[in-house]
Amino acid sequence: MQASWFVVQTQPRAEAKAKRHLVNQGFETYMPVYERRVRHARRTEVVLRPLFPGYLFVQLDPEMQRWRSINGTVGVHQILTDGNAPRPVPDRIIDEIVARQDESGAIKLASPSFNPGQAVRLVDGAFADVSALFEEMRDESRAVLLISLLGRKVRVNVSAAEVAAAA
Repeated sequence: MQASWFVVQTQPRAEAKAKRHLVNQGFETYMPVYERRVRHARRTEVVLRPLFPGYLFVQLDPEMQRWRSINGTVGVHQILTDGNAPRPVPDRIIDEIVARQDESGAIKLASPSFNPGQAVRLVDGAFADVSALFEEMRDESRAVLLISLLGRKVRVNVSAAEVAAAA
């Protein structure tokens, strides 16, 4: 059998720690990340966050390598298995994720697609949890919404990352 990719479940918010310790043991790892804009103390910055929080991928040959040691690694909860053997991830899935990486190594997420007049809600920013109507995409990262404010409809430009479909 040749080396395949497997999913490792990490402890909460310990993806980077688990990756570091797995690499120190000689395992090849892959933790896809994406860029996220966060606001803190009136500052906005772009940070890299795990695409799959609580999980990362490790490449190994389960017949040649001691894969059970992964479960005892700092930051790791467990390697996902089918009974007594690790469950492989098809290579095409990893290839598709890698193909979406930009030059910085971050995965490019697709912009949300909403229809004009669709009910949406803001999930972040100054208007978090406010309901709105989608009007248009200004560019690939900015959306124009209509929100009800003081009894009238007001047009606002927000980051597309702050908009989600209304539940």
